[in-house]
Amino acid sequence: HRTTVFRAPLGRPGREERELKKGLLAVLALASGVAFAQVEVKELPTRPDVTIRFVYARAETPVANAVLFQGGGGNIGIFPNGSMRVENFLSGGAARFTQNGISVAIVDVPSDRRSLDDFRHTPEHAQDAAAVIAFLRQQNRLPVWAIGTSNGSLSAATAAVLLKERGPDGIVLTASTTSKPVPAAHPVTDAALDRVAVPTLFVHHKDDACRVTPYGAIPGVMASMKQARVVDLIAVEGGENRGNPCHSGYHQFLGIEATVTQQIADWIKRYQSTGKAGAGS
Repeated sequence: HRTTVFRAPLGRPGREERELKKGLLAVLALASGVAFAQVEVKELPTRPDVTIRFVYARAETPVANAVLFQGGGGNIGIFPNGSMRVENFLSGGAARFTQNGISVAIVDVPSDRRSLDDFRHTPEHAQDAAAVIAFLRQQNRLPVWAIGTSNGSLSAATAAVLLKERGPDGIVLTASTTSKPVPAAHPVTDAALDRVAVPTLFVHHKDDACRVTPYGAIPGVMASMKQARVVDLIAVEGGENRGNPCHSGYHQFLGIEATVTQQIADWIKRYQSTGKAGAGS
């Protein structure tokens, strides 16, 4: 494989502008019901006596599908109306991804767990992911990607390693956890990354201030992925550095969420159309 590093365009809207846009989007979505995506709450059986709940948002004209794994403990708290208790870069990304032609399933924890702590690397977790991936494949014949952020990168990587042909067609690992100085950290390296064969994109802010997700660790992690068809990196700059460094700020691409999402979608489309990595701006 080859590795290409490129930067996302800078973008830094003010707080008032972001809040105004957020309010307008909410009003439009409520008024039309399908302003940006057709959103449904689904619940599927995955293992004996276990189900998983997820938000399914279908793009109007999809070019790909993705399972989104939020970081932290993974318990995003999906409500029956499709809203959720935790809305960060991925868990709050339904509109952003569908606007870029990617239908998404945003997953919560399975019914037998309160969190994904010490679970993301397990065969049981991969089996839960397999059920959601199968659901997406039933909706259309388009590729399915697994996208994780922070601790969620381990979920995406585990699906690729353990599920083989039932797993994702590619993975995107954003703001990936790479060290474990605290019990709540679950490094992507807990998956056997040298066994990942599918195309892989890393997305990481160069100034990520969370101590378990240092940017400097990413090149070494990428180098370990000897079997991956493609390994690329989007090195992000800009945005806003405020709030908890492991739950907000650069770690969650605050202020540039739309730009980073578009970069991810463009990379996926480019790979699907050419089978090659690199390029971008």
